[in-house]
Amino acid sequence: MLFARFKAIYTHKFASAYSNPDEVKLAKREWAVVLKGYQEPLLAYAVERTKEVYAWPPTISEFLKLINTAYKAYGLLDPRSAYLEACACRSDPLSYRWSHPAIYFAGTQTGWYKLKSEEERVTWPLFEENYVKVVDRVISGERLVIPRVIMIENKASVGVDDLISRIAKQLKLSEEEIAPILYYTQKTQGTGIRQRYRLIAEEKLKLMGYNGTLPE
Repeated sequence: MLFARFKAIYTHKFASAYSNPDEVKLAKREWAVVLKGYQEPLLAYAVERTKEVYAWPPTISEFLKLINTAYKAYGLLDPRSAYLEACACRSDPLSYRWSHPAIYFAGTQTGWYKLKSEEERVTWPLFEENYVKVVDRVISGERLVIPRVIMIENKASVGVDDLISRIAKQLKLSEEEIAPILYYTQKTQGTGIRQRYRLIAEEKLKLMGYNGTLPE
């Protein structure tokens, strides 16, 4: 189909570029290998652009450049640019404002940890494959929505703030003086180190005149 379009567009120039059936057969095979995986809308857009850009049938390299401009027509980045954006924002992908959601979803399918820990020779082919699949979904009309981060109230932190305030008032001290003593609350619940620091905090507060029991 692609060569038929080129033949119709370039007429005798196409015949001059591909002068015999064997050349056409070899060229079709090479083009088919290179363009495998690209959806029809991207190819059709690139063919239309050849009319404006090239007076002679384009080479494979030239046609691939036109496909990259076709990505822009859909608001997308070309695969390589998308990969570089994904790598630049791989540490906290949900907080980044992506140029297009397709990059986020391709990065998610590739694996953010893999993008952070593996070499480019491993991650680039995987990302490119996943990105092309996501692009196909976009071209087919699917609307991609990046999940929102739902902030969960840290009730434990709220409880600690209240405890600091209550002890400070009872001892008639500032909250800044009490907060460092309750350092144990920053440790993981149920661990031995948290329990040790809690006992130390109780001893310090007892010497200061506080007789209450600190929460686990």
